[in-house]
Amino acid sequence: MKRNRLLLLAGAVGAAAIVAVVLIAIGAGGGSDSAGTTSVPATTGAERSSFLAGVPQHGDTLGSASAPATLTVYEDPQCPFCRDWALGTLPAVVADYVKPGRLKLVYRGIQVIGPNSQQGLRAIYAAGRQNKLWNLADALYRRQGPENSGWITDSVIGEAAASVGAKADAIHSAAGSPGVTTQLREAARQAGADQVEGTPTFVLQRVPALPQQLQVTALDAATFESALATALQ
Repeated sequence: MKRNRLLLLAGAVGAAAIVAVVLIAIGAGGGSDSAGTTSVPATTGAERSSFLAGVPQHGDTLGSASAPATLTVYEDPQCPFCRDWALGTLPAVVADYVKPGRLKLVYRGIQVIGPNSQQGLRAIYAAGRQNKLWNLADALYRRQGPENSGWITDSVIGEAAASVGAKADAIHSAAGSPGVTTQLREAARQAGADQVEGTPTFVLQRVPALPQQLQVTALDAATFESALATALQ
């Protein structure tokens, strides 16, 4: 199934080497601010991520801290399949599983497509300091341009932040911070531990059971929720 994008060098090297490549990219910084065009029109206030309204957020976590199951979501803001899932399926998962307290979601951003992903990932993690991580990720997907076209710029991030009520200046200030760098490194390391080979990838855990990748055959809401319901039985 064409549901994901392979990690850098995934077909040629093992998970440890993949993580090393990603960590090198993280250490290089957040990418350029070159101009790029978007294939999705800029959103308006009516297009805000309203499905997240009233759902608790804390940093990278969406949903109640006491939820009995955790779904870790590996994404790249440039990944078109991540966009399809986030805009088409995530609202249903939030309504059916997160809001009722059955599941919480944890965001893990990793670079898959190219260096420009770093700028988006840093902004998304920085938005977590305002408990707006999931909102900003949604807003960037709504503005997603062609892969590796340089569409993730300071201006696009600022526009996306404003559309979800986040403080753009604070996001820009925090994006290059050691704390965000640590989050990116930890996401890359965990991706290796979870044997992530592409995005989006979903890892489900119900303590005390070990985490397991959620096996899905398609990313539409009906198929995804069917797989999730089976895994949660």
